[in-house]
Amino acid sequence: MNIPFNKQSVVPYYHQVKESVKALIASGGLKPGEMLPSELSLSGQLGISRLVVHRAFRELVTEGLLIRKRAVGTFVAPPIKRSYVVTGPLFSMTENLSADALEPSNTILLQEVIPAGEEAGNELKIPKAARVVHLRNLRLAKQLPFAIEDMYLPFERFPDLAAVDLNNKSVYATLERIYDAHPQEALDQVTAGSATTQEAGLLGINKGAPVMRLKRISTDRQGLTVEYSTVVFHADRYQFVARLQRA
Repeated sequence: MNIPFNKQSVVPYYHQVKESVKALIASGGLKPGEMLPSELSLSGQLGISRLVVHRAFRELVTEGLLIRKRAVGTFVAPPIKRSYVVTGPLFSMTENLSADALEPSNTILLQEVIPAGEEAGNELKIPKAARVVHLRNLRLAKQLPFAIEDMYLPFERFPDLAAVDLNNKSVYATLERIYDAHPQEALDQVTAGSATTQEAGLLGINKGAPVMRLKRISTDRQGLTVEYSTVVFHADRYQFVARLQRA
């Protein structure tokens, strides 16, 4: 398995391995049911610790992209039908919580400019070397943590987001105020998962506890992609409700 890897990069080793495997799965370089090299074999190939590969594989298993078979190996997960189209109005998380009188607040944990990388670059339709503003946001309702949000927005289009104070502020409202670019339409994908060590610490739950994972791609009035976001929800403090009607 050919994995691009750069020991001089500031990107953590495990994240490079994880993103490279995800890119291979997305491109068809790794097919459903295909067995991956063992952790020991891949770590030897890359000249890194086996624990680094173990963490990358473990996170991909948590995200549902890989499956482990005890005493056999690690495989690309088979494709499954996991989404249904639900239409409705688009609100920011702050707007939704405010409407329910849940006293929303947020703390910006990371606010940085980084290369888009494979995943965010593909979703934002920009080169993977292009810069993005990465915001990691801890969302709270009535002072209780309920979600960890990672947002990626094109830096060339929204450079001010790299420096403006976004603590206890709506990113959507800020986009509207500065750039007249409030997201108009979004595609959300919701899946179930289990909390990693870091996620558990931020959400105040046990490692491995159930969480809800959401991926969002939003576009503005001109149809231009505004953001790519991933959100991890505290399963006991957030519900996804859809009202469906037969045509």
